[in-house]
Amino acid sequence: MSKALNSFGNKALTQKNAVTKILNIPTEGSRILPSMTHDADWQCRLDAGYYNALTKRLNVVLQVNSQAKSPALQDFIKKNTTHAKLATAEFDTSAKDPRAEYARVLEELLKAGKAKLG
Repeated sequence: MSKALNSFGNKALTQKNAVTKILNIPTEGSRILPSMTHDADWQCRLDAGYYNALTKRLNVVLQVNSQAKSPALQDFIKKNTTHAKLATAEFDTSAKDPRAEYARVLEELLKAGKAKLG
């Protein structure tokens, strides 16, 4: 399970347009990454949650894709749904270094996701 989440984290960190997508304040419930054509390979996805305009923070949600191959992720889907939140974190859209903020959020999401999977 942590192998699948680590793989997701590595791929997410190398996505050059991820920070741009977050800073464009996506609509709540929309996908940040990856594109749907990569669901099986990535096994998880980042979706946009609620954006608080006062605090300039966007909730980022880690969810498991329906095509996930990892037994732990498949078990999570069976017990919950593909819309269940594996983890959430707040992205500060006013951060001075958005790339560092993105890395921090990913680390927080992966840590919480691993804890939830056990």
